[in-house]
Amino acid sequence: AEEQLKLLRESYGVGHHEYATAMNNVATLYQALGRYREAEPLLLDASKIQQRTLGQDHPHTVASLSNLATVYEAMGQSERAKAMQVLVTQMKRDWEEKQKRKK
Repeated sequence: AEEQLKLLRESYGVGHHEYATAMNNVATLYQALGRYREAEPLLLDASKIQQRTLGQDHPHTVASLSNLATVYEAMGQSERAKAMQVLVTQMKRDWEEKQKRKK
């Protein structure tokens, strides 16, 4: 996953949504290994890139923020995790509403 991140950074640059997806993947690996402090900044950066390139309520953006909420919970930051999960839930609703309007 770390090698994928490096290759995508070199290929697309740091502002591309594919790079953000790779950041999310590496962060998820770190999360699984209990390396929460390393996962957090990757998820923050990934979600910022995704918000800018894909939109605030895009499923990839929402997934990164949901992963971030999980990291906060694992780090013992329950209030922060809860606030993030509330945001994620609202973003999911917004996305669903947009999809309904397109039909």
